[in-house]
Amino acid sequence: MSEKPTADQVWHALLDGQFSWDKDRKRYGIFSAKHRCKNCNAPFDGVGVWYARWTGRGQFNRNPRFCNF
Repeated sequence: MSEKPTADQVWHALLDGQFSWDKDRKRYGIFSAKHRCKNCNAPFDGVGVWYARWTGRGQFNRNPRFCNF
């Protein structure tokens, strides 16, 4: 089981081009939803909310416009 990457590792991968938000945006874009995360496009309502929660993308309780990733 792999450990969760640190914030520095995530930023390094993002700036190096190894990690892309576009992959997540396309994957979550196939589900219809009225409310979505502004970064990764994860659905917060409708049928796709079950898939988003299963992949660890629930709605952040401090700012409902973003997910908790």
